[in-house]
Amino acid sequence: MITNKLKYLLLLAATGILSILYNEYHMGMIFLTALLMPLLLFGLLSYTYGHVRADIISSVHVSHKGEKIPITIRLRNTSIFPIAQVTIHISYSNSYSGKKNKKDFNACIDRKSEAVITCCIQSEHVGNLVISLDKIVVYDYMKIFSLGRRHKDELRIAVLPDLHELNTDFLDSGQKMQVESDYYSPVKSGDDPSEVFAIREYREGDRQQRIHWKLSRKQDMLMIKDFSEPLNCSILVFANLFANPDTDLLTYMDALLESSLSLSYSFMLKGHIHYFSWYDAGSECCRRIRVVNERDLYEAVDGIMNSIPYTEGIDVMTAYLAEHPNDIYTDLFYVTGGISEAQLNSLAMIRANLRQIIYVSEDTRTVADILEGQRIRFALDNEIMKMISEMGIGLSAIDMHSVSSSIELQKLG
Repeated sequence: MITNKLKYLLLLAATGILSILYNEYHMGMIFLTALLMPLLLFGLLSYTYGHVRADIISSVHVSHKGEKIPITIRLRNTSIFPIAQVTIHISYSNSYSGKKNKKDFNACIDRKSEAVITCCIQSEHVGNLVISLDKIVVYDYMKIFSLGRRHKDELRIAVLPDLHELNTDFLDSGQKMQVESDYYSPVKSGDDPSEVFAIREYREGDRQQRIHWKLSRKQDMLMIKDFSEPLNCSILVFANLFANPDTDLLTYMDALLESSLSLSYSFMLKGHIHYFSWYDAGSECCRRIRVVNERDLYEAVDGIMNSIPYTEGIDVMTAYLAEHPNDIYTDLFYVTGGISEAQLNSLAMIRANLRQIIYVSEDTRTVADILEGQRIRFALDNEIMKMISEMGIGLSAIDMHSVSSSIELQKLG
């Protein structure tokens, strides 16, 4: 735009010199026209600028890593003059990092019409992708002047992690126990007398203890109480959202969410009802979802993706124990990128038959070496490794740069 202003000044100077040299009526009118032209252009610009509207929309609200997300910017010109150029500034960022990327687009709009700009944005990392229409700038016909205004239009698109299924249903071979449950099957009767599943007519072979005598007298026929089947929920998957400040945050969160949610996804596919939990630093409490079906799983995905990772050391398992002090588990899976003595002590306080740490690290080869007894180089402190061994806690490694292959090799339990 500076170049256009310089060109205009040169044109004005040239017409001014010519009007002096030739001193004729026509040359004077040309110079006067060139002199007053900016006022006319600015007036037209001010008029058209007030009649421009912009919206940013997307038909996609959920995506996966690497997928292209179509974004549409719709411009409307309600004035009686066409607009030669409008520049749209948009920005997009991942909610985990906050680092903004910017894109600019140019368009022209005819009088009393609309213009549509379509572009594609893709994210290589999980998280909520925030796409903003930051500013629109309208130019005059000679691009000497411009007027712009900021917009607050914003889109939020969830970029989901890839979910991998564990090859082995290791929970089938593990020690099982029934725990008390407040949840009952809606389709199957059982033997829990604390909850009535249904009342039906007597059939041969029904036990006398289940006869509903009061209702039988009213109906003048024997009526039987079917008790409910409690749904056992004795598995806990806990994702620790702590992130080391020195770690590549986006890559680490990819690995952490992919690992923990793949565990939950595998349990759901195999019919293992379980809890998925994490610490929400924003509300300063542990959130927990009971996962039975795909809807529950995506509720957990939505919840954890709206929680921001924290860099301060928070004793998340103590917080969880304070909220759920009486729970007993057969299997506890703790997915984390950092292990400390305080965490291990808190982990030991959770009542569970089997405890397993899923350790997400940038260099997990050292962890594998430790597990094989080759004490070459330590990714974890010696005292931490000793505590893990003495407490009988299982340890599995996830390479944050190769999550898929690491999960396929897992042998948990």
